Amino acid sequence: MNHIKIDEGLFLVIGGSFPRCNTLVAIDEEVVVVDPGCNVEDLRALLQQNDLTLRNIDTIILSHIHPDHITHAMRLNRLSNCRIAANEFTAPLFDNKEKMKEFLGFRKGHPVRKLWEQLVNSNMYGAFDEGQVDEVLHDGDKFALGNITLQMLYTPGHLPDHMCIEILESNIVYGSDIDLTEFGPYYGHPNSSISDFKESIHKLQHNNYKALISGHLKEPIIEDYKTALAAYQRQFGIREDLVLVSIMEGAKSIQEITMNPIIYPSLISPIFLQFETWMIEHHVAALIDRNLVEERKGKLIAL
Repeated sequence: MNHIKIDEGLFLVIGGSFPRCNTLVAIDEEVVVVDPGCNVEDLRALLQQNDLTLRNIDTIILSHIHPDHITHAMRLNRLSNCRIAANEFTAPLFDNKEKMKEFLGFRKGHPVRKLWEQLVNSNMYGAFDEGQVDEVLHDGDKFALGNITLQMLYTPGHLPDHMCIEILESNIVYGSDIDLTEFGPYYGHPNSSISDFKESIHKLQHNNYKALISGHLKEPIIEDYKTALAAYQRQFGIREDLVLVSIMEGAKSIQEITMNPIIYPSLISPIFLQFETWMIEHHVAALIDRNLVEERKGKLIAL
């Protein structure tokens, strides 16, 4: 079975790890799909079990602009003429895919841009389709479907536009890419922020939900999510320590640090080396801010 029932009228289609994601589906007075990055045939099967089709989708909500979370948005829009809703930061990026690419760090002329575009088109085909957000959401906005109410919760860090979605009646939160995977937090873009990510984790830890739903785990419902979030957050410190050790052992630049990758030990492509580089850059900046490292004449020095 590729979907699970979370509560009455509330389901999750299991997409799993990147380049797919878990897709939240609410079936009430409206049919709402959150982050359509799962296998679309699995979504179709769930709807059929509830005497519905893809054409019955009323609304798609996007938690953020990552391609694996928006993959089928425009395909489903073309099938159902559903509205697309996204927050005020995601909306202009979805409306202009060139802005989206620049937002994610892949400006025109970036040496890895074409390879990244190929990755997206081969594994998340449809993410670059042109479209338009119909409803702009803000932090705290509620989306009422009848017996199910979804509330938007801004949680930047992973990306500046990232948000979680609270399901108020069930007292559950869809964590999207605060996903509690063994990989740990992902902040592999120039505008990602470790400090914002930590603050967003702190926000979730101080809310008393029954469970957190991961955007990528195959067993996605985590009841002891506060303990899981604490372990997840520790990855920041572990990685930062490894970056500092690399500099102490003689690495003088970001490039030299990434010669022995820390985030992706088994690098498979230049694309993931770019993600690694951006994440290491965030850690080096944090070490400089803490006066543990300084840059002298273009070279990193441990203090």
